[in-house]
Amino acid sequence: MNIKEAKQQIQNAITAYLMKDEFGEYRIPLERQRPVFLLGAPGIGKTAIMEQIAQDTGISLVSYSMTHHTRETVLGLAQIVHRNYTGADFQISEYTMSEIVATLYDTIEATGIKEGILFLDEINCVAESLAPVMLQFLQYKVLGKHQIPTGWVVTTAGNPPQFNKSVNEFDVVTLDRLKKVEVEPDFTVWKEYAYKRLLHTSIICFLETNPEHFYHIGTDDQGKIISFVTARAWEDLSEMMLLYEEDGINIDNTLVEQYIQCIPIATKFLQYYSKYAEYYNKYYVDDILDGNVTEELMESARAADPTEKRLLLGMIIESVSRTMKESLEMEKMLKQIHPLLQDTIARLNANFSNREILSQHIMKQQSTLEKLTRARVITPSDKRIMHWIIYSLTIYMDKTTKCRDNPRAVQCVMQEFQASLSKMIAVTDQAIKKMQNAFTFIEAVYDDGPEKRFLYNEFKKCYHTQKFMDKYSFEDYYGGPTHSVDFSKIQHLALDPNARE
Repeated sequence: MNIKEAKQQIQNAITAYLMKDEFGEYRIPLERQRPVFLLGAPGIGKTAIMEQIAQDTGISLVSYSMTHHTRETVLGLAQIVHRNYTGADFQISEYTMSEIVATLYDTIEATGIKEGILFLDEINCVAESLAPVMLQFLQYKVLGKHQIPTGWVVTTAGNPPQFNKSVNEFDVVTLDRLKKVEVEPDFTVWKEYAYKRLLHTSIICFLETNPEHFYHIGTDDQGKIISFVTARAWEDLSEMMLLYEEDGINIDNTLVEQYIQCIPIATKFLQYYSKYAEYYNKYYVDDILDGNVTEELMESARAADPTEKRLLLGMIIESVSRTMKESLEMEKMLKQIHPLLQDTIARLNANFSNREILSQHIMKQQSTLEKLTRARVITPSDKRIMHWIIYSLTIYMDKTTKCRDNPRAVQCVMQEFQASLSKMIAVTDQAIKKMQNAFTFIEAVYDDGPEKRFLYNEFKKCYHTQKFMDKYSFEDYYGGPTHSVDFSKIQHLALDPNARE
């Protein structure tokens, strides 16, 4: 199955394991909760889907790579303790708490979240001396004499033996205690993820044209791996390319080959990227999306070969998606900060100090962010929004401190919030116009050709554009004569200046 299907299988299992009866007991006893064993090639996204599941379910995630663990770190250290049995004193050996189990309790204490996922990666690479211990753990969830906390689900992952010399193939006894889920590379599914993460346009377009280069393992005559390309490598390369471009650093074969460790594929991609750079400078996509299109540019688009055309459409999709993402994040931030500012106004009206009020909000937001980050249940987007809120609250504190009295501070808060709201509406309006201008350009250049259908279908696949289009009721471009948008769905938040505690 592909990684998306595997994620759903794992999420379904976790949901079932955490279901409780009317007395608050888990309906599937701990010893009957088979850990998921996610088996797949390296760099395919096994760890990433565990993080996504934690974010989707809101439960904590603690992960360990089992390749470096020793008997002591897994079981704990042996110590001598005194016991009295039937009136006689004895000295016995007893294990301290395992590092792994202790980490789960530390996470509960730090986050306040009692349920979670314990993810053990490279589970089929544990030392032979630990094999009996792991067999007991997989069924009874006990390490040494300590059981993992109630409400924690065990998930595991590993690579097939052809990818890792340290792999010990599981026997029937072990496999009969696991839920085995095998996963294969799938570019179509990864492309959805790439759109959501706004990975580099040249990478998405290149792999769409050359899907056979998405995942590659090259071996010699003896079966030794001599070259490889993984999904993880493409994502990591994308992040570096975006930062290099932002800082004006040249993207060359040295950079690409550090990630794409197959010379022919790296070379082919770099050639493709050079075309991307050429067309990026040729078309000025921002001008197209602002409605500033010359006849010369339209003629170039009409005469474009398939590669040039696909890259042009890719650059349009990326620009529209990025602006829509910004709009959605800004609105979410304003919705989250709104009750904090409403409380600030109410307490200012009750004569509390502005610095006391806002510093409390800032500290609470920082504490929440730290807990969510520790639990690994916060998405990169939500983490960015929380940083945004904390930064904005410090600006509110600085500006209200300059006010002479609380009534002026209330007006300052309202003015600053209105300015942020106006900026959000302007970005939303810009996103709408970009979408409309994109289709106006495509229709003018290609009429009702396949390019128009392709663009629309890609917008519906892309996470941010799909969410934005659904939110603002974009009319299907094939279902009506105009590009209508329901502007009434833009949420206009307001602060009550007369709020009281």
